[in-house]
Amino acid sequence: MAVKTISYGSSGGDVKKLQEALNSKGYSLTVDGKFGAKTQAAVRDYQKKNGLGVDGIVGKQTWSSLGDLGSSSNQSSGSSASKGFSYKADKPEYAKSSNIINAENKLSQWENAKPSEYSSKYSDKIDEILGAILDREAFDYKLSGDPLYEQYKELYVNNGKKAMMDTMGKSTALTGGYANSYAQSVGNEAYNEYLSQLDEIALDLRDRAYEEYMDTTDKLIDDVTLLRSLDGDDYDKYLDELERYYNDGDYLLQKLSHMTDSEFELFSQQLESWENDRDFAFGEYQDSLDRQEFQEEMDFKESEALRDQSNRDREYTLALQKASSSSAKGNSDDEKEKDEDTEEKEKGEDRKYIIYPKTYTEFCERTGVSTILTNEEFKSSKEYMKKYDENYQKYLMEMYNRFMG
Repeated sequence: MAVKTISYGSSGGDVKKLQEALNSKGYSLTVDGKFGAKTQAAVRDYQKKNGLGVDGIVGKQTWSSLGDLGSSSNQSSGSSASKGFSYKADKPEYAKSSNIINAENKLSQWENAKPSEYSSKYSDKIDEILGAILDREAFDYKLSGDPLYEQYKELYVNNGKKAMMDTMGKSTALTGGYANSYAQSVGNEAYNEYLSQLDEIALDLRDRAYEEYMDTTDKLIDDVTLLRSLDGDDYDKYLDELERYYNDGDYLLQKLSHMTDSEFELFSQQLESWENDRDFAFGEYQDSLDRQEFQEEMDFKESEALRDQSNRDREYTLALQKASSSSAKGNSDDEKEKDEDTEEKEKGEDRKYIIYPKTYTEFCERTGVSTILTNEEFKSSKEYMKKYDENYQKYLMEMYNRFMG
């Protein structure tokens, strides 16, 4: 039988197909052809796991999904041609192209080539000079600690003493060789003259020492400035290198992203085309099953018609025999009543072997008649509920006997 839309309450070969297909996906259903609560729960679970509409109704999409996933056990009991839908074309699978792989490798190489953190070649020297500047003692000049001043002092003192002696000698000679206070005074003046010159030299030495102190400080500052300038140049070069690195990375990443998007879009188109072809093939499969079901129904009705004709012929023959045997006028009413009882008994014997349909769907499938009341319509009719003691099965049996003889 061809697959149809089935749901809770359905029964028959299609339900068996569904139960077998679900069991092949890991469910444990009894294959009894009855769409009950367990079968409905399995259908809803399967629909949820496979991204289908969760309604518990098995229509085209659910059948298609079960067929696509390889359900080859969709065989209907009594059907000679149902082997289950199977689409032979391989489903497209996404695989990276060599261009994508090469682009990924280049991006990986780029990541491994990241410049190391900046390290200054001059930081230690800069810190050393700054320390020398900051820790340098304030200028303090002491004449007693200046060797050059000591040399000048010794020279000027000796020269002053010599000038004092010469001056005193000359003054003594003028007075006939006698020492006097004038000679002493003139000699001291000569000596003090030289000492006053030494004081001027001391001032010059202090100024010179201060200039040397400041020159040394300026030299240290100039050295720090130069080293900082060199360090700044190196850091600018590092930043340029880092910028080039990240620009290269952006380029490689964008290239890979564009290539991946393009390839995946192509794959999506191929997959969509495959799905469309599969759905078309499944539609043809459904059509073939529908044609097969129609032919089976026609064959079944033909065989039923032949059986009915055979039964009518048999009944007609029996009627002729009964008419012949009762043609004698001497037959009593008791004999006639006996014949009627026998006929009813024979009909009862025939009915013992009838398997009556249990649902409206099964009734329609077996009789081809869909004009009787459904279970819901029966329950909503007070007249029928009262007539058949609220028993839908009793109603189905009477309708079956009426339409099927």
